[in-house]
Amino acid sequence: MKVLSANSEVFKGEEVLIDSHISFGPYVKFLKEKAARKSDARAAYYQQIVSQFEGNPALLGPIAGADDLSSYQEYVDLVISTIFPVTVDMDKDIYGIGVPNKFAIFYYSELFRKLFAANGDKLVAVPEGMSVEKVKKDKLEWLYKLILEKVYDFPVDYRNEIIHHVTLPDSNGLKKYIKLQIDARFVDVIVKGEVPKLSYDNVCRTKFSLDALQEMLPLRNFALEGFVIWTIQDVTKDEVQNSMKNLILDMHDGNEQQTYRRMEEEVESLMQERDTSVHIVPIPKINGRYVLECDLCESGVMLGVINNGKQQQQLFQQLLDHLTRQKEPLFIPDVTEATLLAYPFLRYLPLKGIRSYVMAPVWHEGQLLGIVELASSEPNRITAETMGRAMPAYPLLIMLLTRGVDILNNRIIQVIKEQFTALQPAVEWKFTDAAWHYLHTPKEERKDIGNIAFENVYPLYGAVDIRNSSTERSNAIHEDLREQLLLIKETLEHIGNAIYLPLLEELKFKNDELITGITSGMLSEDELKTNNYLDEEIGPLFRHLHESHAELQPVLERYFSLVDTTEGHILHHRQEYEDSLAGINAEINKYLDKEKENIQHSFPCYFEKYRTDGVEYNIYIGQSIAHNRKFDLLYLRNLRLWQISSMAEIAKMTNKLKDTLKVPLQTTQLILAHSNPIDISFRQDERRFDVEGAYNIRYEIMKKRIDKVHIRQTGKRLTQPGTISIVYAYAKEMEEYLKYITFLQNKGVLSPEVEMLDLEDLQGVSGLRALRVKVNMD
Repeated sequence: MKVLSANSEVFKGEEVLIDSHISFGPYVKFLKEKAARKSDARAAYYQQIVSQFEGNPALLGPIAGADDLSSYQEYVDLVISTIFPVTVDMDKDIYGIGVPNKFAIFYYSELFRKLFAANGDKLVAVPEGMSVEKVKKDKLEWLYKLILEKVYDFPVDYRNEIIHHVTLPDSNGLKKYIKLQIDARFVDVIVKGEVPKLSYDNVCRTKFSLDALQEMLPLRNFALEGFVIWTIQDVTKDEVQNSMKNLILDMHDGNEQQTYRRMEEEVESLMQERDTSVHIVPIPKINGRYVLECDLCESGVMLGVINNGKQQQQLFQQLLDHLTRQKEPLFIPDVTEATLLAYPFLRYLPLKGIRSYVMAPVWHEGQLLGIVELASSEPNRITAETMGRAMPAYPLLIMLLTRGVDILNNRIIQVIKEQFTALQPAVEWKFTDAAWHYLHTPKEERKDIGNIAFENVYPLYGAVDIRNSSTERSNAIHEDLREQLLLIKETLEHIGNAIYLPLLEELKFKNDELITGITSGMLSEDELKTNNYLDEEIGPLFRHLHESHAELQPVLERYFSLVDTTEGHILHHRQEYEDSLAGINAEINKYLDKEKENIQHSFPCYFEKYRTDGVEYNIYIGQSIAHNRKFDLLYLRNLRLWQISSMAEIAKMTNKLKDTLKVPLQTTQLILAHSNPIDISFRQDERRFDVEGAYNIRYEIMKKRIDKVHIRQTGKRLTQPGTISIVYAYAKEMEEYLKYITFLQNKGVLSPEVEMLDLEDLQGVSGLRALRVKVNMD
């Protein structure tokens, strides 16, 4: 049989590192030892083979130039008869006998040739799916383990099996895993010269590093004689299951979609069925109701309806209705019109070219975790045998979907913490610590969990307010009322022309009075009076006339079409104002949420943001918040600089946004400088942090009263659009903030002029001053 060798240069460098030759000497020595230990018929047979080989001494040493062993065929046949059992199938099993450490095989099964020989006479150096670098590393590791075992008798973990991911012939391009075993029992390691000295302790210290071994044991000092036995097994089922377990262990927030797609590929490998796809759709349960995660169901053939969320939800509800009646898998060998009539949630299968289909719900402890879809474009392609091959994945799919539910729940908890409670990562450690001690206190000794407080923290306060928001809201309300009263006047005139109703004259008079009142200026009681008129007089009257007078229906339907169906009022000016206000606040919140994450990188701090007409925030930073890091005032200065620059960015951002709003609202930016540390504690009744102590309360009073403060002796508001106002009490605070302002002026963020202003006294607070600087909008 001709020796099969690779025509590639891939392993040429590795194979010349060590001399390697075919020899039957180690095999003959092995048979001699076997024969000496036995006294039965096999011993005589082994001895007969030994005699035959010893009759040709050239075979017991290196066989030079062994490109073709045809002249030694009878000896090769003897080797084969003793190595491989009669149960080995030449056409189905994958095995071969080759040169040690070389990709050269002189005896092989037919399936081995198909796998490793592309054109029948030359070996493919690396079959499809194998990694070249991994193959090289595996070869070198195998070689050094062989030397350590046979020359030094070191107790190494000598595994002669290597697992690769390949595509086998006739596997329809599906992924398979093979276990390659290279048996070196018939290989002798020959030492050239003296055996290099080597300490087992040194080898252990290097952790059997290949780089260290190559330095300690150069391969030029050794040679190999004999032959190796290659056997290859298909271990796809075991390896796919191991791969699935690793995917589940590695799944985390952020890689769920990738994990589900990878798991689908692994199930496809497990089934080994061409033209059959797998789709996993998680169905979590939130507040006792099953919901659909649209991002994770896009690959599904049933629910993956592109750009049609309403239709997707309709199909999902139909699916849930089916699963309440039938919990077993739905198996459809051939999708027909009758199928779609019986199961309307499958209506899109034909459009996606699906002819054979299985929908298997995944249940665990009575709860639906998700569904697994098997789909093929060929009718009757998916069979019970196909489903049987996929069944080993079922418990792993339960683990996967359960892990997905845990990740979703953690994500929801994180959102609740960030949006609805005060438990941010910077301070959560202290709550965790308190909870730990509480749980480890005997129940009979437990009292209140105690006060969670942080001492000596530096506060920073900022407010972005909507300029004249109360006036703009009032104007919008008055415009809506005025527009509706004019519409009522027009409608009453049409009604008066159509029917005789003396009461209409009184309503017209009252309506004209209200219009005059709005035009000349409306007080709050006038607004209440107008709303009562609309709700208690006009609304009931117009509804009655619409029902009782068919000739009035066109004009009344026009009126009803222009007012809000729920409120019965015209609201579009108010809606425009609310939309503009919401648009500004959304942009500010988006920016601050992003910045909140960024500022945590320098030093952990507590960042609390809440909404008024605009957005206000508190920041607390200090040693007591970050228990595992050393605090320095440079982090506070860094935060104060960020505070001014971020306010400038918000001012520019909202100024650009103004032109896109239906109501061109403007913002003002306010900062309170406070140089002394304060104490804060968590108020369980309000689920938020508040200040501690009389002195600290003064800081809270200042925060609440400076938003509308006026400049002394001018009567003008401190906060103005396009500016940043910094309120302070001490000269050292002014000096520090002036440094930051000068720096930002040099960068072109702020305009050159700085105003230094005295502020009017506030209730309980006096002696405040302010810096005001314009933002460079260019």
